[in-house]
Amino acid sequence: MNVVRVPWSSASFLVYLGGLTILFATVTLLSFEADSHGSAGLVLWAFLIFAAVYLAAFSARARGNFVTAGLLAASTVVAFIVFLGSVLDWFGWLPDFESGGVFEGFRFWLLVLELATVVASALALQIFRFPLLVLLLAGSIWFFVTDLVSGGGDWTAIVTIAIGLVFLIAGISVDDGPSRPYGFWLHVAAGLTIGGGLVWFFHDSTFDWIVIAVVGVGYFTLGTRMARSSWVVLGAWGVLQTTAYFADKWSDVGELFFPLFYLFPFIVSFDGGSGDHAHNWLGPLAFAFTGAIFIGLGIFYARQSRPAIAEI
Repeated sequence: MNVVRVPWSSASFLVYLGGLTILFATVTLLSFEADSHGSAGLVLWAFLIFAAVYLAAFSARARGNFVTAGLLAASTVVAFIVFLGSVLDWFGWLPDFESGGVFEGFRFWLLVLELATVVASALALQIFRFPLLVLLLAGSIWFFVTDLVSGGGDWTAIVTIAIGLVFLIAGISVDDGPSRPYGFWLHVAAGLTIGGGLVWFFHDSTFDWIVIAVVGVGYFTLGTRMARSSWVVLGAWGVLQTTAYFADKWSDVGELFFPLFYLFPFIVSFDGGSGDHAHNWLGPLAFAFTGAIFIGLGIFYARQSRPAIAEI
């Protein structure tokens, strides 16, 4: 079975939306069951949900609905891990997650559960050949390796950046071959991990956010050269984060751009947005200026491409 290629269409959008909604519903239902039943009850419910999505995924695959099967496979992996985790918790082997940070200490059975997530994701990818499963596999690899070799804080951020660089190399290695659809999600994982690690180190001062903006522009160039738009999207997010910092510093951006508090969560740590400002127009101007830069860069990169995109 070859890699499942998903051309964009109304039908593919609806299937993706439906599959991701089922994934959300699966996670939510399992969360509710965890709160409503004891350990033994959760094991039973988790197994039933896992069995249901497992059968649905293989049934869709048998009918030739490979996109639907791949999306259901993602729910199957999540349901299996919750089932396995509930069994370990029933035996009293999982640690108390409230006793420390996510990556603090050596917790054997938690590492076993994380490794099982890696294996389950890899098996699902091998069977269903669905590119989105690469993101699930990359995320589980990042979590397992980071938990294994780091204990939180700066070292975790360094490990995260290093893993991101490995993802980038892996993405580049598959870009020119028949497995290119897998490369998209490898690049997404690389951009998220590298960017996330950098934001950990650079998110306090004015200089820090200038660094993030420069890295964002670097993402633009990298994404354009490799024809991978995910880098451009993540780079734009970084530049907008920087814009949000300066807009909040110079104006009452909290009132003018309230929706951005949901899009750019680091804005809550900014110190410049409290009190009245004499020049509130600087906030909107900062975003308008950033928008103009985006347009200018888009035109520049379009003219550098082969063939040039004259309509932009």
